[in-house]
Amino acid sequence: MSAIDIKTDSIRFDMRAIAMSRMLSQFYGKKILQLLVQAYIDEVQELSTAIADLIEKRTLNKAEGTALDTIGKIVGRSREYYNYEVSYWFAPDTEGVSPDSGHWWCYPAEQAVGQTMDDVTYRKWLWMQILENHNLYSSTPEIENNILDGIGETVGIQRTGMMEADLYVSQNISLTNKNLLTYNTNNTLTENDYLFPYPATTNIDQVEEV
Repeated sequence: MSAIDIKTDSIRFDMRAIAMSRMLSQFYGKKILQLLVQAYIDEVQELSTAIADLIEKRTLNKAEGTALDTIGKIVGRSREYYNYEVSYWFAPDTEGVSPDSGHWWCYPAEQAVGQTMDDVTYRKWLWMQILENHNLYSSTPEIENNILDGIGETVGIQRTGMMEADLYVSQNISLTNKNLLTYNTNNTLTENDYLFPYPATTNIDQVEEV
């Protein structure tokens, strides 16, 4: 994954060493005083380490569990997703899995129940969402690298016009990943708002399996 790995080495200190180095020379041989200072400094060390750990474990690469959920709320991506390999009752339309080709709903069957991503998968989707939030321009190699980073799929892109392209994907690509690369919404604020971080105004004409 291409997300920056934030280091906290610069804010991790050996508080005992710092305290001992700042004692007046006349106290160097005073063992009781040194032990007293160390007892106080150990409390400071614990707090300092906890602060550094807190900062590090709130970064995308190191966050886990609820910390990742918090990042998801900030960037706008939840853990829930539709696994299109499973025929849910009245799942949203997608290739090969649609309401008219799925099972008929009957009480009390659940409708379009989503699944929850594990931390490893969710971390990649959050990185894609961050790219989506900020991405205005990308070259073809950058888009292909983002796809490989995000979902581990190697794809080909062929431009068919200004900001228009065809995608070439593997025949073994999962329906879930294929849907991620092609699903988009259209409203009065934006055109072709894809789940995947394509450049602004991109339009995917068609997807071919090769």
